[in-house]
Amino acid sequence: MSHITERLAEFIFEELPATEMAEARRHLAECANCRDQVNRFQQTISMLQTSPELEPPRNIVFDFQKPARRFWRWFPAAAAVAAVLLMAITLAGRLHVEWNDSKLTIAFGQTVTTPQPDASAGLATEIQRLKGHLAYLEDRQQAIETKTMVMASTIQPIVQAQRPPSGD
Repeated sequence: MSHITERLAEFIFEELPATEMAEARRHLAECANCRDQVNRFQQTISMLQTSPELEPPRNIVFDFQKPARRFWRWFPAAAAVAAVLLMAITLAGRLHVEWNDSKLTIAFGQTVTTPQPDASAGLATEIQRLKGHLAYLEDRQQAIETKTMVMASTIQPIVQAQRPPSGD
């Protein structure tokens, strides 16, 4: 038989089959290590059986020391996150936030509308969509006009330089 360390409790309480009990006893006669483990296990059992049963105290008080507040420790990170968020909103352009029927909609650029249940709401939705599209087109027109003015101001000196001088 191999060492009885895996089945030590079954051996002590005599829960092994008769053939295995006899084999374990023969092994114990030859193996000092297993004998030592059986003796320590039996000592532990006898100590537990002879010790009085104690009732745990019911009024245990735990005293925890509150950690010091470290606001300044997290302040630079919070400020950086706020700055990045502010920069993202600024760069993204117009921000549209809408709360409707427990649904949050956040849109950058042009407005996003949610469908309304009745026919007049559908019309209002279409008007809202067209207003958003119109605002987008106006922004694009203004950008194109600005680019055109810049181009014209750069082209005008070139054209004047290429014109032959008038001989009046």
